[in-house]
Formats: sequence, C-alpha cells, structure tokens
Amino acid sequence: MPMHAHADTLLDFSMFNPPAAEQRVIKEPVVSWVVRPDAQSFCEQAEPKDGFHARPEGCVYWYRKTSSCTIVTTNNTTHSQLGHLFVRCMQGK
Repeated sequence: MPMHAHADTLLDFSMFNPPAAEQRVIKEPVVSWVVRPDAQSFCEQAEPKDGFHARPEGCVYWYRKTSSCTIVTTNNTTHSQLGHLFVRCMQGK
C-alpha cells in the first residue's frame, strides 16, 4: 500500500517557502517552547496574547507588543509540528 506524502501532517517533511516579510504579523519573533499535557487549554487561557492557533498536538500564541510567540506541545511532537506552529506565529493566524 503506497504511503501518501501528506497523509499525516505531523510527518510532513516537504519543502516549503516561508511567508514573505510583508505577510508576517511578527517579522522576527522571540520564541519560547513550553511542554504541557494540556497544550490547547494552556494556550486558550494564556495572557497576554493577541491570538492563538491550536492543532490537536499543540498550539501557539503570540503577543505583538513584545514580538513574542510561545509554542506549546505535549511530550510527543515532531520537527514538522514545531515548524507549522512557528509559521502560524509569524503569520498571526
């Protein structure tokens, strides 16, 4: 049975182009990484923040005033997951 390249987004290692600078809400973020079993609810309750994006395996929230993003994952994550959340941080969506 052939495996589809994008069947599992956590295992997506395809190349991509980062968002252009004019498409970024936060151009050069300072990033923190927090590991918690309750990642999504942690992001929902975190303050201060201008927004957040949740995925089943983790989330990210951002605060424009300090150009900061906090990526929150469970103990089980992938490089791909971190990359997806980091891009969401820069895009602010």
